[in-house]
Amino acid sequence: LCPGPHHPPQDFSMCSGEFVAIYEEQIAEWDAVLTCFFLDTAKNVFLYIRTIADIIRPGGLWANIGPLLYHYAGQDDAISIQLSWEEVKPAIEKYFVFKEEDMRVAHYTTNEDGLFRTRYNSIYFAAIRNNNETEGESYPVF
Repeated sequence: LCPGPHHPPQDFSMCSGEFVAIYEEQIAEWDAVLTCFFLDTAKNVFLYIRTIADIIRPGGLWANIGPLLYHYAGQDDAISIQLSWEEVKPAIEKYFVFKEEDMRVAHYTTNEDGLFRTRYNSIYFAAIRNNNETEGESYPVF
């Protein structure tokens, strides 16, 4: 987004709710999706990957930073798929071409003036949507 006077207004969206349910019908409507501390909120990360691939037009950008801690890990009453980056990356590569990728330290709930600081080793990537159609099915895990 560039709010300068020489650029027309751009669409920006932030929405609360279940990610897949909100965006599943917006096929190829987005030029870019930025995710921050997001992938590990999925009970089924493959469903998130396919949804993101569906909503970004070919040539569009997906940029991400965040750990893979999986919010539902260790909850006895929750079912979730908990994969490493080495397992998640090939699923993303099916629909995206990585332009940048590295591990970065990301600060979370950090107060620069306080003593408490939370930092995570996080995967950062910027990837461009290829022309591959999404395939397969994943069902939400509740």
